[in-house]
Amino acid sequence: MRTGMLQYMAGKKGDAMTSETMTRLTIAQVGPANPRNSEAAILPRRDGTLLLAWTEFYAGVGADHDPARIVGVLSGDEGRTWGEKYVLVDNDGGCNVMEVNFLRLTTGEVALFYCQKNTEDADCRVMMRVSADEGETFGPALQISPSGHYIGLTNGRALRLRTGRILLEAWENGDSYCYLSDDDGRNWREGGRMQPAEGSWEPACIELTDGRVLMLTRTGMGCQYRGISADGGESWTTPEPTALAGTAAPVSLSRIPTSGHLLAIWNHNPGATTGRNPLTAAVSCDEGESWQNFKNIEDAPGDSWAYPAVTWVGDTALLSYFNYAGGISLQLKRLPAGWFE
Repeated sequence: MRTGMLQYMAGKKGDAMTSETMTRLTIAQVGPANPRNSEAAILPRRDGTLLLAWTEFYAGVGADHDPARIVGVLSGDEGRTWGEKYVLVDNDGGCNVMEVNFLRLTTGEVALFYCQKNTEDADCRVMMRVSADEGETFGPALQISPSGHYIGLTNGRALRLRTGRILLEAWENGDSYCYLSDDDGRNWREGGRMQPAEGSWEPACIELTDGRVLMLTRTGMGCQYRGISADGGESWTTPEPTALAGTAAPVSLSRIPTSGHLLAIWNHNPGATTGRNPLTAAVSCDEGESWQNFKNIEDAPGDSWAYPAVTWVGDTALLSYFNYAGGISLQLKRLPAGWFE
């Protein structure tokens, strides 16, 4: 267990990004018994504290199927400092558990969605656990996806539509789709699937102001592809390319609270076939039809960044992601809404 408090490191004096505009903290650094810390999500708790959870690899070399569990830390000051680590979900899979997602249920309880990886290529299951004590403990697992399929999630997803329907973004064999629940997570079914010509993975969805749903999805075709659903994830338009160019890596989608504009964060490296540098933000003022204000969040040479997830606390974005240099370590940045726009 790690004790004490983690604190933010501000930029050097004279930097354009100061402690008032952008701060970064290493949440979990790799070590001899901890070869990787990755894929995080944040839950705002009812008492105003925050729970940050991530995938902690505790054996092997940190490969995607090495042993891992889901752990978390708490913050009482909007993410500036964090407390002691504790285990949310121990490894109940044949390989590991990873890809944490949170959603507040109408009962006030907290749903935690994750992947239970049982084999490297044939059995990965979408699971759900519920907490009645704000993430201190979680109840028994409910299996959402069928056994004998390799179905993936991505961290920092899951949304509730204005209709009350829950959408949980998933992927299988190059198809991007959502699991749908109309009874607050008690029962689930597959929505319609979207597949660009060369396949897609790790989709992210957001509800548009007119009630439709926008899906962006990772591809190997040089950019994020998009589809629109007018029926709550039951079906999707033909996938098409977007201006969010880059190599194959997932995108984070959220809505900036001060303006209502959409925010995308992804690896903007046009023309690249490998690598995840830089990590870039862009804003859409027209509900995802076009993207502007391209700004790099991370672009230092010799490193890469991936798997961003954003939680808004007031007008501040708490952005989690991991970097590669020196081993996969979990990072967190606090960025004010105005920085993006």
